[in-house]
Amino acid sequence: MNSTTPTSSTTPMSPRWSLGWRCLVSLWLLYHAAGLLVSPASIPPSSQFVRNAWVFFGPYLQFMYMNQGHHFFAPDPGPSTLVSYEVERDDGTTVSGRIPNLDIQPRLLYHRHFMLTESLGAYEGDERLQPLLVRALARQLCREHEGDAITLTKVTHMLPTMDWLRAGERIDDPSLYQEQPLGRFEWSDFSQP
Repeated sequence: MNSTTPTSSTTPMSPRWSLGWRCLVSLWLLYHAAGLLVSPASIPPSSQFVRNAWVFFGPYLQFMYMNQGHHFFAPDPGPSTLVSYEVERDDGTTVSGRIPNLDIQPRLLYHRHFMLTESLGAYEGDERLQPLLVRALARQLCREHEGDAITLTKVTHMLPTMDWLRAGERIDDPSLYQEQPLGRFEWSDFSQP
């Protein structure tokens, strides 16, 4: 008589975790999920409870790189930093543009360029690092546009106030933009350290 029911000797055994391992993994998952809630909630202004929780979860969140980006968007974002450039070529033509460019495709490039220009704003006042960032940006744009010289200008787009918006003013009003020269660079400058 043939039976289609598998016997215990032919059934594959699935590995079972011991009770200790299951408890340990469950506790870690609870800790991890709670950390996901604490990370965005810890942005000031926050309660004393959340600030105390950050002491407990913070080192883990930083180690796992799970606390990134939340301070960028809230609760009080700062102004945007843009960079305008004008590249001079050896034939006398010029190429000008702005980084980030809203029309750039794929959209991921816009976000990458945006973060590059934001780093200029983040390191403003750092007399060691900011000149290196500006020089690297100038060199790359000169290379990309086959230029002999380039002039960079930092453009800070200030955020309008609520009163400004309630009055019907535009968010892209020219008075909200402040320009600051970053410098003029020759292509020959980049061959030197």
